[in-house]
Amino acid sequence: MHEMRHPYVFPHTRLGHRRRAIALLAGLMTLVSGAALAQTGNATINVTGVIGGGACAISTNPVDLGAHDASEFTGVGTSPPSGWVDFPITSEGCSADIVTIHMGFNGNADTTNSGLFAIATGGASGIGIQLQTQDGTATVVPNSTTNLLNWSPVAAGSTYPMRARYVQTLSTVTPGAADSVVTVMLSYN
Repeated sequence: MHEMRHPYVFPHTRLGHRRRAIALLAGLMTLVSGAALAQTGNATINVTGVIGGGACAISTNPVDLGAHDASEFTGVGTSPPSGWVDFPITSEGCSADIVTIHMGFNGNADTTNSGLFAIATGGASGIGIQLQTQDGTATVVPNSTTNLLNWSPVAAGSTYPMRARYVQTLSTVTPGAADSVVTVMLSYN
């Protein structure tokens, strides 16, 4: 009788070990080539920041410039005879590491004289409001980020003496409410 040979090779034969070795080698080459394709790189993250020591609580009361007759204004640049009204800005609870408080004053500037704060729409016209340090050495410029008032605070509390007045800006003053809102902006160092 004639023996039939099957093309199938059993794993325990020599040819089966060779195929396993080839398959294993092919698998390893696939892994190595995949690793070669995966590129690596580095990235740097720079983190910056500042830890501040603290702040100050600041307050002021409404400033009443009083009631005036339009006839008290006698020309552009003039003020009523009563002139300036003093008021304080007060700080308290300032951290010991705060050396200087920088104050800026934001609000609507007068359209005729940008060195004055505007009167609210619908009120009197022809006048604006001027703010200064009480001794008159520094005049507030509305919305300035460079012309700031600088003060040295005291931890227990400090008073920063200020003054305000109406100033005529146009040839005619029209009666009405003469109010304005000014926000004090602070920064420290």
